[in-house]
Amino acid sequence: MSIDFLVRKPWAGITKVTVDGQTMVKIPKFYVRKYTPTSGSYKGNPCWEIADNKADGFHVHPAFMHNGVEIDYFYIGAFEASVDAPNSAKASSLTAKTPWVSITYDNAIKACAARNTGVSGSEQYGWHLQNVWERSAITLFALVELGSPDVQTKIGAGNSSSSAAVVTGSTNAVYRDMHELWGNVWECVDGFRGGGVTTSARVFDNQGNQTYINTGATLPTSSTDAWVKDILTATGTNFDLNDGFFPSSVDSTQANGTFSDYYWYPRSSDYVAYIGGGWETGACCGLFSWILSNVSATSNTLIGFRVAKWDI
Repeated sequence: MSIDFLVRKPWAGITKVTVDGQTMVKIPKFYVRKYTPTSGSYKGNPCWEIADNKADGFHVHPAFMHNGVEIDYFYIGAFEASVDAPNSAKASSLTAKTPWVSITYDNAIKACAARNTGVSGSEQYGWHLQNVWERSAITLFALVELGSPDVQTKIGAGNSSSSAAVVTGSTNAVYRDMHELWGNVWECVDGFRGGGVTTSARVFDNQGNQTYINTGATLPTSSTDAWVKDILTATGTNFDLNDGFFPSSVDSTQANGTFSDYYWYPRSSDYVAYIGGGWETGACCGLFSWILSNVSATSNTLIGFRVAKWDI
């Protein structure tokens, strides 16, 4: 018997909405459990389960924590960010727009925060650059629903083998009204960056305080970029890397990669994270594709971003 994810909670709560004139997708809260079966067809392999209510062995995904309190949902841009009209300092989420590229990580944060012209609880408040836990939540939704990490095969390749970015909403890379989550332009994400040495990763704490925690976790640093094979599982005070999909090992042969997507290893001790793949990345694109080789001052026509919002 197949599962109808259109009516199954929490997937049924993923809805397209308009917030402050922007096309956004509402992502509902869920609880997650990761485990390794000891029998059956998935024996010895990591598995994830999602629930709309807390149950034994489940915990709230960190995307739904803000300042130490659980929140019922967050919003993510349905489209890659574009320049707002008439405020050229403000990021938008609208269809048929040229993606905002050649922007640094720090300026992407500022462009998202520029939408915050209101007071707490208003549509003009709570805007921010998408963070790594929010994207991990969306990735987990897709992984469980599709039953595969290979979104290019399951859904579409997107704009991944061309010479330039195309306007927002114009490709077949669409999951649940979220366009171009892979391909078109690499998207910078907040909350995951270098931690003092090349192999050490820092992440936002899982209590929603946007405080970086040095996990001490080791990222692959081979001399060759390669396909993602395994992911980090380190845990500690206020962090659990099982809630994300951070590479722990890679393989130079695509068929040996578990997650279908590619990883560019850190070249700096202060890298920032870009995900999804760009217009030239080809089969390397996907929800599990990472570039960790750039510093925060990097900008070029391959790099863009996406706005998100807390309803606080």
